[in-house]
Amino acid sequence: MPHRLTAMLLAVSLSALGAASAGATDAGPACTPPYLMKAGEMQCGSHLSFDVKADDKADSAIELTWKGRHYHLAREATTTGAYHFDDPKTGLTLIQIPAKSMLLDHKHMIRLADDCNPVDGSQVASK
Repeated sequence: MPHRLTAMLLAVSLSALGAASAGATDAGPACTPPYLMKAGEMQCGSHLSFDVKADDKADSAIELTWKGRHYHLAREATTTGAYHFDDPKTGLTLIQIPAKSMLLDHKHMIRLADDCNPVDGSQVASK
């Protein structure tokens, strides 16, 4: 039963994020987060890790390494002030808020890694 509740909450969260990014013009203009994007090796609360590299200085995409595989995630516009990167082909989504980063698989509705922060405190200047 707890797994079913977690899946339902994740579905609602991803649905809200998708609505925010897809309907940025409906809810208002997309906003730029007021904090720097986190990059580098990310260590998570679950003792998992992944690596984030900014693709360009405009932070329109990132290269993410997860479990030995490399993924290209494009930045999605949001009205929430969070960084949101997505790879629709694989279903990987990276959400960054000031306190943490979360890696999600929105195709299978699972949270892959949570409470992730850079090992060395690395951040990338955003434009």
